[in-house]
Amino acid sequence: MELDSIILGGGPGGYSTAIRLGQNGKKALVIEENKIGGECLNYGCIPSKAIIELADAISYLKEMPGVSSSVSIDMKKWQEWKWGMINKLTSGVEKLVTSYGGEVVKGKGIIENSNSIRVNNETFDAKSLVIATGSVPSKIKGIEDVFYNKDILDADHIPKSLVVIGGGYIGIELGTAFSKLGSEVTIVEMMPNILPGTDTDLSKFVERRMNTLGIKTFVGAKVEKVTKSGEFSVSLADGNVLKSELVLMTVGRQPNTQGFGLENINPEMEGKFIKTDKRKMTSVKGVYAVGDVSGQPMLAHKAFYDAEIASENISGKNSEVDYRAMPFVIYSDPEIVTTGSKTDKFNNIPLATNGRALGMNSNQGVFRIYVDNDYVIKGGAFVAPRASELISEISLAVEAGLTSKDLGMTVHPHPTLSEGAKEAAEATYGKSLHYKSSR
Repeated sequence: MELDSIILGGGPGGYSTAIRLGQNGKKALVIEENKIGGECLNYGCIPSKAIIELADAISYLKEMPGVSSSVSIDMKKWQEWKWGMINKLTSGVEKLVTSYGGEVVKGKGIIENSNSIRVNNETFDAKSLVIATGSVPSKIKGIEDVFYNKDILDADHIPKSLVVIGGGYIGIELGTAFSKLGSEVTIVEMMPNILPGTDTDLSKFVERRMNTLGIKTFVGAKVEKVTKSGEFSVSLADGNVLKSELVLMTVGRQPNTQGFGLENINPEMEGKFIKTDKRKMTSVKGVYAVGDVSGQPMLAHKAFYDAEIASENISGKNSEVDYRAMPFVIYSDPEIVTTGSKTDKFNNIPLATNGRALGMNSNQGVFRIYVDNDYVIKGGAFVAPRASELISEISLAVEAGLTSKDLGMTVHPHPTLSEGAKEAAEATYGKSLHYKSSR
């Protein structure tokens, strides 16, 4: 079998590279040790959003004025549904790969050289290799027996109490969800604020919401040790000891570069990541790297984009990455989304001026669009329900070089959350319809 490319890893970066190569008439082989779809589809992006949807649905009715309701949750049945849904997605992805002439081999792949990978005692050769091995959860030395995202998302019951170590986006998302599902949640973050790296004037809305949910937070706090004797005890450096039924560790992720023979080709590294050029090629000719293993941001949609660039180049075209409008989403409550770059030229449109949001019993958030001196849109930031579904409009505006007046003159349906984007665009030139800015 003559192969154009062997792809190590069947997550978002790997399977999408295979599909794109197939669409270009190239033959690809995907090697995956565990499940097609990787961490994202099986243990991260998809199941985490599923449990967030469950939590939001329960919370929505519980908090709506004039409504009283009681809900019982059978997590074992919910888990059956979740895995059924995921298995449909994974089987669909595998069928897509094969429908384009690709092949999937299950097993642990080991790189032998820049053209060969060994799996299941068989060596495959190809004109190019693509490393798409993703990332793994970061761990704190000496802390054992705790849950990670994979474990908590497979929980067969809602814990009475949960301590989350790490107040980044994964910890906030899952901590908020389990709080809404009935857990008593405490979040411990070593940095001075939750959601480190996020502007505090955006994350403050999430902090307020967490307070109303009764989530306790310890910021600027270091975990010294975690012990288990029936229940967990989390000891902090300041002397506090937190007791809980379960402990969830969410202190970030790191690229997966060990255990598959990377040292046999020895590509140039950039910190812990495999260094690539704008064509997604490593320092080793014919060897590409995509997704989490190839650098920040560690996002599935960035892996999809990387895969398209790499596959174009493997197919003989000349394509380069341009991350100018890479959206970042935090599925908190409310959601926080950003895209593009920041400028000093913007006006805030409060979520409380949006009729659809108020009808959803939500008033904490903001719409913001960044422009340059010529009113060309450079980026945006929204804090709102379903903000993740709104930000692509701004990414398109950035990519297309549109001005805020282009967006402001675009008719948006009423009443919708998307009107917040229109009003934020209008606000940059002083013409927002439903809010008069003093800035």
